[in-house]
Amino acid sequence: MSDQSNAVEGLGGDTALKRLLIALCSISTLGMGCWVWLQHNRPLLPLPDSKAGRALLRQYQGLTHDIWLIFLLLAVGYLINRVYVSRQREAHKSDHTSPRRVESCLQFLHNNPVTTVLLIAYTVAMISGTTYLYKDMLGWYPDLVKGYFLDHFSVRESFIEATMRRTDYRFFPLAHQDLHILSWFSIHIKTWMLFSAAELIGIILLSVKFLNNLGKQPWARASTVLLITSLLLIHPSTGTAFFQVIYCERLLCLVFMLYINAYLLHLKTRSNSTFYATLLWALIGIYIKDIAILLFIIPPASIWAANTINIRRKARHFSHYLPSFNRGQPLEHWLCSLSIVFITSYIILALIPSSYASEGAYNANAAFNIVFDLRFYLFALISTVRAIGIAKKKTHFHLLDAINISGFAYAFALAATYELNTSSYLALPFQLIATINIAWAWIAIVEKGSNQNIRERKKIIGAALASAIVIGVDHGTAKNTFINNISEQKFEQSYVQLTYEKLDEVSRTIRESGDNVNIIINTNSRLSAHRHLNRIPYTSLIEYMPNKEQFIVKDGAHKRSNYTPKVGDLIANLDKTISLIEPILKNLETDLIYQHNPSERTGVIRRITAIRQ
Repeated sequence: MSDQSNAVEGLGGDTALKRLLIALCSISTLGMGCWVWLQHNRPLLPLPDSKAGRALLRQYQGLTHDIWLIFLLLAVGYLINRVYVSRQREAHKSDHTSPRRVESCLQFLHNNPVTTVLLIAYTVAMISGTTYLYKDMLGWYPDLVKGYFLDHFSVRESFIEATMRRTDYRFFPLAHQDLHILSWFSIHIKTWMLFSAAELIGIILLSVKFLNNLGKQPWARASTVLLITSLLLIHPSTGTAFFQVIYCERLLCLVFMLYINAYLLHLKTRSNSTFYATLLWALIGIYIKDIAILLFIIPPASIWAANTINIRRKARHFSHYLPSFNRGQPLEHWLCSLSIVFITSYIILALIPSSYASEGAYNANAAFNIVFDLRFYLFALISTVRAIGIAKKKTHFHLLDAINISGFAYAFALAATYELNTSSYLALPFQLIATINIAWAWIAIVEKGSNQNIRERKKIIGAALASAIVIGVDHGTAKNTFINNISEQKFEQSYVQLTYEKLDEVSRTIRESGDNVNIIINTNSRLSAHRHLNRIPYTSLIEYMPNKEQFIVKDGAHKRSNYTPKVGDLIANLDKTISLIEPILKNLETDLIYQHNPSERTGVIRRITAIRQ
């Protein structure tokens, strides 16, 4: 019995798949029935913005997500067990011994010194100047520290609220859960950045591994590794996603690379372990981002379709690349069935609660713009050349082509649901696929082409020049360049952190003198009593409400009462433009205590010296 048959029997064969699909379709039908009933019977339910409505919504989301999570953990646990058992059996049957990881790492460092230096420098740049006070991180950290560092393995509500309690039709329940688990072991931001750097290095190494496994022998050598690393690192989408820790595209790219490597190995070896590993990574990947399913479903669907039309009936000599074309394809069947799994999950976990809440879709105000960069055109050119070669039967359809189809689908799904700006962090998965294609073209032209006898040093210089040209064109044509992106992030982190530290210092000085410390901020500030400001020793924290033109005590003495500014009060702007505090300064005379820089975007602290009548 073949390994492929063993793997299928391990999952119960085609009968189990049919039963699963019947169950999923039944649940989906029931879910759609509930959704239709909800649309026509809203008066029977409490209003979603009432206390009873909010309680009902929260109970529904909690129950359904708990059930979904239990089934997901059982499935993931089963697949991990099958991968482990299969690998043990395969290792026992095979005389081949895999290289030790430490030796492989040392060998990589020895063979790629330039790339190693580049990765180290990039990691240092990621960590340097990173603070807790970057804007989109502010909502998470208060939840992490409120347990006084004694509740390491507790559920962090901030991560759950951001993913599994949404009511805006968005569905990405496993987004940020890598950080959720990481927070059980450390909440230090620089440790998180090291983790992100490890994810990025893993993506690069897996890209190299994928390219090496595409052919009969590994062709991705030092120059190819440098090309991949340079192009992937120095791009605004990578800079945005990896110089902070909040974007799920990082985890999506890592899981996608694990998926396509396992899939490619399965197509070549037909082993049980790669069968289960491919299914494992696909099952996890479809829940990381709402449109991520395209990256995991389209490749097997394309291979399945290519087999159906017998695109390779005259290329049997190439069968060692994709033996699945002339055998059964249970893995493709299982992978494509994940689309039904995703649809069922979406109906129950996102569609019904979002329809009940009636808050509207998250992308209601999306720009729906389309902005291409040079790498998009290079990717389109390479894909077109390959497509023409396949049509003329000069080359063969394989997994790289299937991945390219998913890359195009992902890009235009972004355009349809939000916007397609290939410089944005949203386009990072597309940029990863584009980089793999550019590296593949480099291998075809330089590494194993007519110039394969060129010395490795000259190839490395050529790869550096090629990278510099692409990066230079990006920098010259994009509005949001890599340098500007990183500089902007570092600048904002710097002025917010330094202003916060100065506000803490001034507050302590005033308090030690015996005076009350009353701090006034605009309510539109991201910082608040629940977001870090409660650690400053104030007497009262007052927020100015622009819509009502009122001052309200948000924390401290006389909480929730109206307030009138007094001489000696501090007025602070920490994380927005200084125009935010201009309404507060009306009829007040103030002294400038601190200003980070002379621009509009700066931290400012002023103290009231007099009140004009």
